Amino acid sequence: WTLDISPTMFIEIFKQDVSVRHFFLGMAKAPIFAFLIAVIGCLEGFKVTGSAQSVGERTTAAVVHSIFIVILLDALAALFYMEMGW
Repeated sequence: WTLDISPTMFIEIFKQDVSVRHFFLGMAKAPIFAFLIAVIGCLEGFKVTGSAQSVGERTTAAVVHSIFIVILLDALAALFYMEMGW
């Protein structure tokens, strides 16, 4: 599982290859994505009707919509940061 890489070696390689700016940009996007996933889940949950099948359908819809939104917004953010020279 570890691919013969010690935790110390991983941290050293991580420090070399990932700048602090990129790390903090990723950490800033995470709560935004989490909020959007929660909102989408709640909105889809409100659409559940009286059957268990409806719960499964709305859960699937929430997952699909969440994945789509996260990928779309991450791509837009990448384009924005690229244009800004970050």
